[in-house]
Amino acid sequence: MKRYLNIFLILAVVSFLCESDFILAQETKHLNKIITRTQKTPAAAVFSDIESAIAQGNVAQLSKYFSPHTYFSLSNGVSGYYSSNQAYYLIEDFFRIFRVTSFRFQNIQVDDENPYATGVYSFEFKGKKDASQVYISLKYSSKNWKITQITIN
Repeated sequence: MKRYLNIFLILAVVSFLCESDFILAQETKHLNKIITRTQKTPAAAVFSDIESAIAQGNVAQLSKYFSPHTYFSLSNGVSGYYSSNQAYYLIEDFFRIFRVTSFRFQNIQVDDENPYATGVYSFEFKGKKDASQVYISLKYSSKNWKITQITIN
């Protein structure tokens, strides 16, 4: 009888230790999610950097936010998904042809899933001044905000 009681106590202790490790692992996973969320750069800060890059016509600054497959719809007829490398040259060409005179976001919507911003891209093209509406959306991927879509029409 003592032998069964000892085995029962040992099994109870082992079971308790295994269960507490499981609970600790779950708590650790939950805490890691919380820490990751608090360390995430706010989308508003990314939009501020993007706004500055576009206003200056700075392709290098803007390109660090390109996703591996960013969708473009531009007023020069370019439309489709492009790799980050292709996007660099595409935007460089666009900025060269449609020289920015000013750019500012007018509306920035930041939520956890799909932040986006809209603004006005004022430019000079063949000596004439004009303006286009801009739409940019972001997605959080691989611990960074990435541009998923740029529309300038």
